[in-house]
Amino acid sequence: MSESTPIQIHVLSEICKEHEQDKETIEMNTTGEQFLKGNTVYLRYDEEHELGSVKTTVKIEPEEVMVMRSGAVTMKQRFIQGQKTMTDYATPFGKLQLEINTNSLTIDKTELEDRLVILYDLQIDENEKHVHKLMITYKEDKK
Repeated sequence: MSESTPIQIHVLSEICKEHEQDKETIEMNTTGEQFLKGNTVYLRYDEEHELGSVKTTVKIEPEEVMVMRSGAVTMKQRFIQGQKTMTDYATPFGKLQLEINTNSLTIDKTELEDRLVILYDLQIDENEKHVHKLMITYKEDKK
C-alpha cells in the first residue's frame, strides 16, 4: 500500500421501499484515510452504528466498487453496474442474505473533491426490495 492521505468524508444514504415515496436518509461526516494501489483507491473510516463501532473500507476500481464493513456489523457489498451480486449481512442478532442489483455507478473527480454515487436495488432475503442511493464525497483533509 502507498502512504495514506488524511481525508474528510461525507456519506449520504437514501433508502426508499419499492413503490413508496417516503425515504429514509442517513448522513454522516467523518474523517478517514485514502490509499492508492495501482488504479485502485481505498477509503478507510470508522462509523458509529446503533449496534456499535464499524470499520469501513471502500475499494474503488473503474468497473467495480466494494464496501467492506467489520466490527458490530460485518458485510462485503460488491457493486458492478448492470450486475446482481450477493452478500451476507452479519450482526450480533444473526445473518441476512442480501441481493444487490447495481443500476448505476458514477465516479466524479474535481479539483476540490471526489464523489462516488451508486444507485442500487437491495433485496433482503425474500422480502421487499429497497431502492438505495449511496453517495460518498471525499477530499483531502488539509489541517
